[in-house]
Amino acid sequence: MLAASYHDFGVKAVEAARRKLLEGGSALDAVEEGIKMVELDPANRTVGLGGYPNWAGDVELDAGIMDGDSLRACGVAAVKRVRNPISLARRCLDLLPHALIVGESATRLAEALKLETVPGSRAAPELLAEREKLEERVARGAGDLAAYYSKLFKAAAQVYHDTIGVIAVDAKGSVAAGTSTSGIAFKFPGRVADSAVVGAGFYADSRWGAAVLTGVGEVALRTSAAFRAVFLLSRGYTPQEAAEAVIEAAAEVARLDGEAYRLGVVVASKREIGAAALNWRGFKYGYWLGGEVEVREARWWNV
Repeated sequence: MLAASYHDFGVKAVEAARRKLLEGGSALDAVEEGIKMVELDPANRTVGLGGYPNWAGDVELDAGIMDGDSLRACGVAAVKRVRNPISLARRCLDLLPHALIVGESATRLAEALKLETVPGSRAAPELLAEREKLEERVARGAGDLAAYYSKLFKAAAQVYHDTIGVIAVDAKGSVAAGTSTSGIAFKFPGRVADSAVVGAGFYADSRWGAAVLTGVGEVALRTSAAFRAVFLLSRGYTPQEAAEAVIEAAAEVARLDGEAYRLGVVVASKREIGAAALNWRGFKYGYWLGGEVEVREARWWNV
């Protein structure tokens, strides 16, 4: 059995996934349980309802989960007021034939499924105050709307932002992966990145393994990063080799755009873990392979 994630807050996700696996839970159960632990942390500003808002001041959440046995997956995106978007994605995976549900319809579905929701989506006052400071800084020197938003996106991407991603392998050898995030701080309302999109932010295939991403989601989308990693596993790459190949592809996008994008990836086969990062010194990943939970720093590149 195996569980893996990234960042310091991912360690508690690995612990939760490990407990679920040792109780006899499935890989899907372990992924959901691990991610819920982070979504429920009110101090986390990058995952869950405590995360940074979009530009309109509302917290919009993205999440996705994939079953490596059936290759079925579902993501939910731009969801408001839902306590655990990963649980909504899991229920969609179990009940619906769709791969992506977005916006207010996803929130209504959560209510219909009797998942826990909150009355409003407005961000905490201190986070709204941060947005006003950013706006003041960015507004100077911006010309038309396109130039203004481009400048804003680059500035917002420098605000600390992250995702929680979990990979699990259960006692039967089934593999699952999932992700959840509140996205880049003060993002354009309705912006959806990799965490809700199968093949970009997460992918699992029980024949080979799984991958989860964090960082600038547009780069993961443009390179089909998670699918790329698992495809490389199917071609005989080790998890570490696959992770490094994903980062090399991301680095090419960064060079083409002339931007120092950050991206991190964790890749797992059924018995081995690999990780790599772009423009991200100190990118950490945690994993459990049957003994103690271990934490390491990934190999990284600058572009």
